[in-house]
This record gives sequence, C-alpha cells and structure tokens, in this order.
Amino acid sequence: MSFTDLKRREIKNYLLRKIDEDVPALTSKVADAFGISATSVKRYLEAELSDRHIHPDKERECGYGLETVRKSFIYDIDKLSEDEDGIVYEDILPILNVNDKAGRIWRYTLPEIFNNAIEHSQGHKVKVNAELNYLYCRICVTDDGIGIFRNILEVMKKQGYVDPKYSDAVMELYKGKFTSIPERHTGEGIFFTMRLLDKLAIVSEGTMLRSGYSGEVSYIRSHLLSYAMKLSGKGTVVIMQIENETKRDASEVFSTYADVDEGFIITRIPVFEACLDRDPIARSQARRMCARLDSFKEAVLDFDKVDIMGQGFADEVFRVYAKSHPTVTLKPINMNADVQRMYLYTINNKVEVPRF
Repeated sequence: MSFTDLKRREIKNYLLRKIDEDVPALTSKVADAFGISATSVKRYLEAELSDRHIHPDKERECGYGLETVRKSFIYDIDKLSEDEDGIVYEDILPILNVNDKAGRIWRYTLPEIFNNAIEHSQGHKVKVNAELNYLYCRICVTDDGIGIFRNILEVMKKQGYVDPKYSDAVMELYKGKFTSIPERHTGEGIFFTMRLLDKLAIVSEGTMLRSGYSGEVSYIRSHLLSYAMKLSGKGTVVIMQIENETKRDASEVFSTYADVDEGFIITRIPVFEACLDRDPIARSQARRMCARLDSFKEAVLDFDKVDIMGQGFADEVFRVYAKSHPTVTLKPINMNADVQRMYLYTINNKVEVPRF
C-alpha cells in the first residue's frame, strides 16, 4: 500500500502522540487507527528510532519515549521590568524548531506569561524550563511569588466581591477581561493564551486552571500537580504546549473573539472546567459564572464533559440572567441530551425535565 507524503506524516505524528501518551499495545493501536499492518507500524518505529525522534524505554507501557532536549533559565525578577520580555525572546525562541504559525503563537503567549510573573507575582525569581522534541515544545514558567489565584482574590476583594474563593478566581480567568491594573491591561492575555496553545495548565496552591487536556480528570489533575510540585513548592507554575507544526492561525483565533472596532466582545467558558471539574447544579455556580458577562456581547457556554445540569443553575443562567441582560447573547454548545432537555425546559417549559 502506497501513501501520500501527507498520509505518512499523519501516521507518523499519530504514532508520536501515542508514544507521548504512553498508550499500551502501541503497535495494534496505530495499526487499527489507519488500517495498516503491524509490520508497517514497526517500520515507522524503526524510522523514528533511526532519526532519533524516539528511544526505547522499558519503564513505559508503550516501550518508547520521545527524545527530548531540556533547557532551563533563571531570572531575577527584582532586576527585570515589564518591558524586558526580550530576554525570553533571546534565550528561548532561538532554540525552537517550529513552523511560522507556532512561532507567532510562542511570540504572543510566552511574553504574556513571563510578564505576569514579573509584574504580578511579587516574587524574586522566575524560572523558564523548555522541553523540546520532534512533535511539540512544552514550556514551563515558574515563579516563587504570592500565587496567581491568591493575587486575584485580593483584587476581587478590593473590587467588592464578598468572600471570594479560589474557584471564583479560576472562573474569572476562564472568562477573560479580569485585570488588577485596568489602566494598563485589558485582561485578555491568559484568555487568548488558552485558545492559542494546544495545552495550558496554571497551578498554584493545589488549584488548577487547564485547557486542552482530555481524558480522566483525576489523572490529569494528579499528573499536573505532581509535575508542578517538582518545579516549585509555591508561587505559580504555568505549563504551555503546542505542536511544532501546528495549523492553528493566531489571527483566526483573535478574530473569533474580538472585533476590529469593538475589541474583545465574545467570551467562551468551558463550564465543566470553570466549575472545577463539577457538573453545574447550583444557582451559586450560575451567579459566579454570570458575573461580569455584561462586559461582553456574547458568551459561548461550552458544556463538553457536563453530564447533568441542575434546574437551579439552568434557571439562573437562561431565564433570570438572560431576562435581566437582554444585550448579552448566551450561546450554549456541546450539550448532551439530558443537559439539552433541561435547557429547553428552562427556556420554554415545554420539554420533560430529565430525572437524575
């Protein structure tokens, strides 16, 4: 069987992703995915071994690991200003082997995160770890400061929030437009960083914001928390990742949520993650989610991974809030059948309420 160069690259990248995920029965997994023989898969493995993109690893279930180059840089925050993100450009960007689209994304996201450590962490040191392999680049930015979620809570209290929790801080970051210095920042940085990268995780004091991670939530959380604790005992750890040959276009991402004339007008909230890996049930969750939505024209509510939606939550969002804020368009997406029935019941009272 003869494949095009595009198909061979697709098989190769799939193979590398499965090695990165350490899937068991690697050969049969790849063979089944593309309808090829085990012998063909072994030829791909031999080619990747020859090119030194992977290496044998008996301690992993799949039997292989990605060949990874690691670089680390430590900076003294006390000697840096917000305008000195150039130091990251000089140290990190030259070692990346990525296409133009990935390069543009790194040029936006890396300074955003690095500057957050400089300006908001109240720490003394910031460390940048880069892990480079043939498939992707993962960059971790770690500071020894107050912690991002604790810092946001302090700002929320000053802005009049009553007894805010870490979950509220996470929620505000998912929405976007939250900033402690509105005269200097728009609060767009982390929001767009989440949408530009393949994966993003922000960890501080046992609390996590994440985007792009799929699979078992408890495994993801324990894995990332363990990974973060190896890098820092306190402060904030930001883990960023994108494939070297990404097809994602930064301009398209920005235009999805921002208008040339009106700016950042559309937000997208991953409901399950924003509720700290819980199904949306209570009115209190709904009120936290709806806070500040009137600063947008449209709020896309992504119900992916949500199994059930409580009547109180649905009523508070789709009837109470929608009625009192007619200028805000609420757009629910990725609802399963039960969640959709509750949504339809809430907005028109003509659909049977699902029983839980």
